[in-house]
Amino acid sequence: MATYGSEAYDLSMYEPKAKIRALPGKKATKADKRRARLQKLLNTVVTAAVSGAVLLVIGFMISSQVRLTELNSAISRAESTLSEAVGETKRLESELAAQTSAQSVEEYAESAGLRQVESGQIDYITVTPVTPESTDDGAGFWATVWNTLTVWLQ
Repeated sequence: MATYGSEAYDLSMYEPKAKIRALPGKKATKADKRRARLQKLLNTVVTAAVSGAVLLVIGFMISSQVRLTELNSAISRAESTLSEAVGETKRLESELAAQTSAQSVEEYAESAGLRQVESGQIDYITVTPVTPESTDDGAGFWATVWNTLTVWLQ
């Protein structure tokens, strides 16, 4: 209890208190044993659950690392295939450029027996534009129909 004296604080509140223990009896002992067994079972279940969770996390981490390794190897294989394809494309483009150059075309034409055109072999043709004749006399649609019918009936 607090007394109103010269002390600033009552430190007796923070002193450990002695536990009151009942004398062990037969019923108290059975209840204590039952409580101990229940606590032991509860501790075992909690330990098993925590262990399972830890194992699950570790397994997930391992499987993630395995998947990451597989994906990295697939990426490296795809990059090597891409670099091979780019190299092949460059080689084929340079080969095509060499085959379609003016000098190689001339050499091929000479080997096939073709020769260059001489100026005397060229003949120019002059074309005059032809205007189509109009069959429309300025007559309307019904006049054209009437003329067509009279031609058929004659």
